[in-house]
Amino acid sequence: MTDIQLGMRFVDKVQTVSAIEQNKHRNLSSKFISMSISYLIANDLEIHVSNIIQEVQILFQTGCTYKRAWYARKFAIERVFDRFLYCRPVISMDRTHLRGPYKGVLLIASMWDANNHFFPLAFAIVDKESSESWN
Repeated sequence: MTDIQLGMRFVDKVQTVSAIEQNKHRNLSSKFISMSISYLIANDLEIHVSNIIQEVQILFQTGCTYKRAWYARKFAIERVFDRFLYCRPVISMDRTHLRGPYKGVLLIASMWDANNHFFPLAFAIVDKESSESWN
């Protein structure tokens, strides 16, 4: 079969790529995007909307409007801070000495949630416990 028999029309790669970039899929909601980019927000709260648009292009091979990416960023930030809503307002700090070939001190800051589950906030391994190591 030839291209004419199938009724297909081929375009060059530049036109195909620009068509994909212009395609802003209407079923790609901002809440779905926010679930997909929450790891970016957790690493950098100041991420720009243009970076989110690029990430959507990489993840889903489709474009995204600025407004949809802005709302996705907003929802992702809410999802990151939602984890702290049900925690008790007390932060516990503790340390333990490491034994074996790797000497040092493990410092940990944690909280307890409403179900009495341990919720770690941060940890660090330092040479010795001092006021400088807690900073």
